[in-house]
Formats: sequence, C-alpha cells, structure tokens
Amino acid sequence: MAGYFHKAHARFGTEFWVNNPSLPEIKLGLDSGSVGIASNPKYIATLLKSEPDFIHEIIDEVLGKISTNDDQQLAMHVIQKAVSRPLRMFQTLYRESRGRYGHVAIQGNPYTNDDLALILREAETFHELGENIIIKLPATATGAQALEELTARGWSTIATMSFSVSQYVCMAEAHRRGLDRTKQRPRCLITMLPGMFDEYLAEDATRRGVNISSAVLGQAGLAAARAAYNIYRKRKYEAIIISGGARSPYHWTELVGQGMAITLSGKLARTLLADSPPVASRVQTSAPQEVIDELRQKFPDFVRACDQNSIVSEEFRSYGPVVRFQNSLAEGIDIIVKEIQLRRDR
Repeated sequence: MAGYFHKAHARFGTEFWVNNPSLPEIKLGLDSGSVGIASNPKYIATLLKSEPDFIHEIIDEVLGKISTNDDQQLAMHVIQKAVSRPLRMFQTLYRESRGRYGHVAIQGNPYTNDDLALILREAETFHELGENIIIKLPATATGAQALEELTARGWSTIATMSFSVSQYVCMAEAHRRGLDRTKQRPRCLITMLPGMFDEYLAEDATRRGVNISSAVLGQAGLAAARAAYNIYRKRKYEAIIISGGARSPYHWTELVGQGMAITLSGKLARTLLADSPPVASRVQTSAPQEVIDELRQKFPDFVRACDQNSIVSEEFRSYGPVVRFQNSLAEGIDIIVKEIQLRRDR
C-alpha cells in the first residue's frame, strides 16, 4: 500500500530526500518513497550521536590507511566512507530509474569553498565514489563556475547554501550554460532553506531589537522559497528547487508541488508518515499580504531573499544567512577533526 510520500510523488512529482540519515533512517527512506539522500559536513556529527561505533570504525580505518598530517583531509575521507553506505543502498533505485532517482549527495570541505581549483579536484574524487553520487557546491560566484563545469562533464549537482531568488537564478543559469556544453542531461537541484532562513531572521530580530511574532516570522522562508519557485516555473529552468533545512512538518506540507524536492530528517519523515496529512499542492500559495509587507518592512535580508537582482553574485558569499550556514558547516568539519585527534591519541 502506498504511503504518504509515495502519494505526494505520484500526484505532484514532489521528491522526498532524507537528510543526514542513520542506517535505520536510510532503510526508512527506501521503504517510504525517498528518491535520494542529502548530506553535508555535519553528517558525521549527527552519526556520532546515533551510531558512534560506526563512525569510530571509519575513523580508525582512515587513520590506519592514510598517512597525512592534514586532519581536514582525513575528515573528508571519513565523510566519503560514511556517504558510501547510502550510496550502495540507493544504487538499485538509480539503475531502475535510469539515473533519474537514487542519488546520494556529498559536499566538499567548507573551508575551501572559495577555491575553484580545489572544489573541482575534490569533485573529481567524489565522482569516483559511485555512479549515483551527486555533488553539492556552494551557491556563490565560485560555486557557479564549478557547477557549470561539472554540468558540462555530465555530472549531477546540488547547489547548496542558497537562500535567495538571486542565488537560485545564478545557479540555474550556470547549470543551463553547462547543459549547452554537453549532450548529456545531468540533474541539478538548487536549495532554498526556509527553516534556516527563519532562524537567521529571528537572530537578526534579536540583535536589532525588532518586534516580530513567530507566526509572521514563520512565513519568511516559505515566501522566499515560493518566490524562487515562481521564477523556476516562469523561466522553465532545468534546475529544480530542493527545499532543505526543514524544522517542522509544515516546511514539507506548505511546499509540496510539481517539480519540487524536499529534504527531511528521519524524525520529521516519521512524523509525516504517522500523521499522513492530506496530499495537496501548496507551493504556489501566498501568505497574507500584510504578513509579507511586515516582513519586507522589518527585514532588509528578507527583501534580498525574495527580490531578484537585489543581491549580486559577488555578494552571495557575505550574505548573512549564507555566512551563518557556512560557519555551521565548518563546525561540522571541526567536530570530525576533534574526533580524529581523540582516536589518534588513545
């Protein structure tokens, strides 16, 4: 019997991806209709809580086989080995769907996000992991260059750290330029991150002493994602939106629609499977105008998120929510490095 995510996919084509999953959550995804796995440099920190023995075994193996004093390089080897588990488990889906589904995402070292040559070299390593790997790149000016090049090679990509319409358009155009250079049709998904964006604005409100209700604030990320979706539909971009950073089931239910992908934690996926809400497309629904007006009045970064050309590609890297997410991902690498050092010093 088809479950909730199967129904959403059958009716609207909305793709369910599991984010940073443990082994039980990988199996849950396969059983409940997930078409892919998302991960980022915080994946290992997540697994250290749910499956510490699995990660310690990987770290010990890496320390035993790779001779280097560069602990960040070792951290990236740990990530690759952890990602290889869902990569194998989703390979059958990849082959049965002829490469449409079954991708597993891997993201590079956030400390090298501004070095195009290093990003490309790292991508070459990732590409060797398996046929169903999909490579995550930052939605920055440098990341756009890398995304175009990898697309031209026929490699599927995800643009991450995207919070604005301008970032979506920049990366979608890069993907389109890459497609013009190849006869292949590699997939590209570009993130919008409503839950994380709401958190960033909440912190911004606290810093600036802005009074805002949680109900109004909770519409900000959805509005930005919907604005990007409207551009996707209008311009018929090949690169679809993948909504990430979900903090609540409504970050799924409010964005279901044709041509959407959404990542969820195992916990949120279980909640939706248990609740089985009505399957309805809401991605083109708008918040009340007075809510949008209040957000635009109080938050310059909300305007930058929703209005195309209000932020240029050279500014993406310094855009507030991008910096916040970049720092979070760097902390993910730091956690792996610390664990490597602890295992080495035992």
